[in-house]
Amino acid sequence: MSRKLTEYLAFVCVVTLLLTGSALLVWTPATHADLVAQPVPFTQNWTNTGLITTDDDWSGVPGIIGYRGDNLTGGTGTDPRTLVADGSATPVDVNANQTDPNGFISGGVAEFEITNPVVALNGSGTADAPHIVINLSTSGTTAINVAYNIRDIDSSADDAIQQVNLQYRVGNTGNYINVTGGYVADATQANTATLVTPVSVPLPVAAENQPLVQLRIMTTNAVGNDEWVGIDDINITGIGGGNTILSGTGLATPGTVAPGENSLLTVAVTPASNPPSTGIGVVADLSTIGLSAAQMFFDNGTNGDVTAGDNVFSYLATVPPGTTNGSRSFLSTITDAQARSASASIALIVNAPRDPSEHMVMGNPSGATTDAANPTNYLLPKPQYVMSYHRDRGTPNWVSWHLDSTWLGTTPRQDDFRNDPSLPTGWYQVQNTDYSGSGFDRGHHTPSADRTSSVPDNSATFFMTNMMPQAPFNNQGPWEELETYCRTLVNQGNELYIIAGGAGIGGSGANGGITNTIANGNVTVPAVTWKVIIVLPVGANDVDRVVKTTRTIAVIMPNRQDIGIDTPWRNFRTSVDRVEGLTGFNFFSNVRPSVQNIIERRVDVQ
Repeated sequence: MSRKLTEYLAFVCVVTLLLTGSALLVWTPATHADLVAQPVPFTQNWTNTGLITTDDDWSGVPGIIGYRGDNLTGGTGTDPRTLVADGSATPVDVNANQTDPNGFISGGVAEFEITNPVVALNGSGTADAPHIVINLSTSGTTAINVAYNIRDIDSSADDAIQQVNLQYRVGNTGNYINVTGGYVADATQANTATLVTPVSVPLPVAAENQPLVQLRIMTTNAVGNDEWVGIDDINITGIGGGNTILSGTGLATPGTVAPGENSLLTVAVTPASNPPSTGIGVVADLSTIGLSAAQMFFDNGTNGDVTAGDNVFSYLATVPPGTTNGSRSFLSTITDAQARSASASIALIVNAPRDPSEHMVMGNPSGATTDAANPTNYLLPKPQYVMSYHRDRGTPNWVSWHLDSTWLGTTPRQDDFRNDPSLPTGWYQVQNTDYSGSGFDRGHHTPSADRTSSVPDNSATFFMTNMMPQAPFNNQGPWEELETYCRTLVNQGNELYIIAGGAGIGGSGANGGITNTIANGNVTVPAVTWKVIIVLPVGANDVDRVVKTTRTIAVIMPNRQDIGIDTPWRNFRTSVDRVEGLTGFNFFSNVRPSVQNIIERRVDVQ
């Protein structure tokens, strides 16, 4: 039964009793929060699961209340920065005592009593803009900083673009104002519940020394199936104000390491002041990387600690070899001799270099080798992709890469186009500026958006060896549309083996006419661009899983401006056999011949 129906029935019962004279009852709505403004510093980490025990009842949570945000927007995928209207007239909301973020599909605000308890937000058709509001008194306080962690707690295959934003207002009426740096474009990933996105931003001067400041943390109804995002480890500090409470902020330096490398894990502790903290200790659970579940941190100048006695507790952790890639969140517990406790999370990303052989599982289309004496078919392997490079054309013959969900994340596009120093000595290295004024795009073979799991992976796609001169309407039109479609297939539970390249000589770019070469003849312009793809459900033993019904996609696109930027990529579908005839390569040569022959002569129609 819905909460709205329950309240309606309760009201009907009261009216009935009044009319019959059987009893005199007074009906009251769901309990609202304690809206008393809380002094700075302020913390909340939700470890006390007794704060919220009943649906829509925030009375046990000083200073915080949640709203469902009904009708604050009418569409999906709305940027929360555009929603500034007051939401306090929407239903007060919290789904108490939940335990399964994957299975609980009601939108709004929920309390999850999981291993690391948290209050989380999830948009829906009803909960258009769910949010929590924090009520603060900043009287006598300046230099206010708001810090919290946004936790992806949904490990399902859903991969919505889950935006989260921070706003403030002085008082409890009027529009909210966006806090600079408080917007997160996407706080979730598919198939994992390990992503932690820290937010730490200063409030404007206008929020200082006020009897009431309201902070609003909001998500919106995303396109597709929304994911639960936890708002955790809230820590609001400032200069002046009331008594300090015990709190801490975690950090990993560096924040991304490979297995076998070190990261200095620290918790900067703010001692309580009334009474003053003594005997402070910090213990963290590092079991998710195979280390101690109760690792002591140090403030004595040892174990990586820089300065003894500065309340920065440290531990130099070595990530064990063989640790799997992914984001980790280490929960630390801070205690003092006055029996107070607090917690802080430390976010660390483990990112081991990938084995280039991953991209050659289906074969070496041209028999390329790493012998520099083979300059027109030189094998150039990288962790992110493998190519056959043609020195005299200044472009690859082909680039091959594996694409699955582990390669996709939230890393922004690096745009650091540059020459590739890994080419043999004496070979011309195509420069970032060599395409300037040519009328052709620096067209990626392996797209930037296929490598967003880390900065190094994305940056590697901007080597000029990964480029070919593409007509802008080819590159930005059907070619890009097919790239996006490939990632859609991955988000649907597939993994892909992709090979792409250019063939022939002479294309037509933005300058008009046919151009054979650019960069003083160092780079050949292809006449067509092509791509072949094998699509498999996620699994193991990939070559053996290719069968006669396995889907293959092949395209050949003219490298000309008249291709039409809005022309669908499907208009250029052909067979793998046709691309082999064009290029002379043997694709998917590791697949059983009886299977290869069938899948390569078929033209995709999906």
